Amino acid sequence: MDVSSRAGATILVALGGLCLATGLALFAPLGWPFELFAHFRLQYAAAGLLLAILLLGLRRPGPAALSALVAVFHALPTLQATVAGEPVLACGRTSFTVATANLLYRNRDRSGFTDWLASQPADLIVVQEVSPEWAGALAGQTGYPYRKLFARSDAYGIGVLSRWPLLEVSARDLAGDGLPSLYGRIAVGGREIRFIGLHARWPVLPQLAKQRDASLRAAAELACADSSPVVALGDLNLTPYSPEFAAFLRASGLRDAMHGGLWQPTWQAGFWPLALRIDHVLVSPGLCVEHAEVGPDIGSDHRPVIARLGIAAGHLEPGAAAVIPAPASPRLAAGTRGSSR
Repeated sequence: MDVSSRAGATILVALGGLCLATGLALFAPLGWPFELFAHFRLQYAAAGLLLAILLLGLRRPGPAALSALVAVFHALPTLQATVAGEPVLACGRTSFTVATANLLYRNRDRSGFTDWLASQPADLIVVQEVSPEWAGALAGQTGYPYRKLFARSDAYGIGVLSRWPLLEVSARDLAGDGLPSLYGRIAVGGREIRFIGLHARWPVLPQLAKQRDASLRAAAELACADSSPVVALGDLNLTPYSPEFAAFLRASGLRDAMHGGLWQPTWQAGFWPLALRIDHVLVSPGLCVEHAEVGPDIGSDHRPVIARLGIAAGHLEPGAAAVIPAPASPRLAAGTRGSSR
């Protein structure tokens, strides 16, 4: 077998693997393990395009066409979301910034996160993987006098840092597995805003996937508990391509703050074959998204997500002030990469 034939055979085997992964991803609504294959759609699209080009070079038009179709199939949802975007809500003058950051509990370099926080301050930050050592470092953040941290020695410590008084914050065991999530309230511009901080299980085993889904169902119930605006943010261990993500949005009434923007992975962002967007800021209809973006490398295997939100016009309490009764954090820089609407 000559070099060209061996190369053609190798590429056809790769195309077979891509088609197999695509077929398994189609069964994602059945849950684990099929859902695991649904998260890598942009990687599949890029692989399909590359294989199509190589097959055309080898004069294999049939397999090249099949590979191109697979690429289009996987790229289409992202392209449609980017082109369509979302209806723009009219925002009132009141706005505030929220962020989520998975710190990586084994990360001993605190400066990546603290330097980012100093340069891109948020008004409310939910942090995951809060170890006792991280809790000590976060206690020194004088710009956030209000905080509640539930430190653990494993990867499931969680906490919140705030520039405003926390009207309420408590740990909730949403999945019944002993792991804490957060539920709380703050006042913004005279309006009560609820927040849900999440770090769902890593669904590499069927039981872990069930616990992740249980926590999301409970979070959806919390989001619908009353009519006040709510932000859910954190590491969901779930991409927008998963049927469970769509089910969570439907059940909670929330929408993705990053929807319609360019693809920006938050996990393993430096290693493209595994890069996924699993950290999210999700908002209720009473809130509008002025800007949202993925932050830089902070020394973790995750990147933070930061969003500038506004209270939608018509959702301010009668007679409420139209400004935030706290030092205003700088707006996200105009023109930075992200999603704006």
